[in-house]
Amino acid sequence: MRMMPADQSQSLKEDVVSMETWLQGFLKASCMYGQLPKFQDGDLTLYQSNPILRHLDRSLRLYGKDQREVALVDVANNGMEDLCCKYVTLIYTNYEMSKENCVKELPGHLKPFETLLSQNQGGQAFIVGTRSLSLTTTCWTCC
Repeated sequence: MRMMPADQSQSLKEDVVSMETWLQGFLKASCMYGQLPKFQDGDLTLYQSNPILRHLDRSLRLYGKDQREVALVDVANNGMEDLCCKYVTLIYTNYEMSKENCVKELPGHLKPFETLLSQNQGGQAFIVGTRSLSLTTTCWTCC
């Protein structure tokens, strides 16, 4: 969320919440799901990372030039979210015992992204289109 507007030379006002403030509970109680991020765009308040990122994508015209590109961005986004969830689980459960297996399985998990990439100009462009578009997920948004 921070990088996308900056990459497009747009400003984004950010309010950083300290753990002390969060633990007071007032902000948490004001959040729809009891968690951050919370995003305000005029009179529109959004919660959850992916809806916020997709809103920014559309606002900054990074979400694909047509319905086909939008659909392919969604395919890549959801695939990335699934991949991140696997590795978030690894990191927060039993890292030392699981990391070797995860490293071994990683090429297979990356294969779908290589396939998507190869379908656009033989892998010489981006997963979608001919310019950088947003893939809206980040690993900390899932699970």
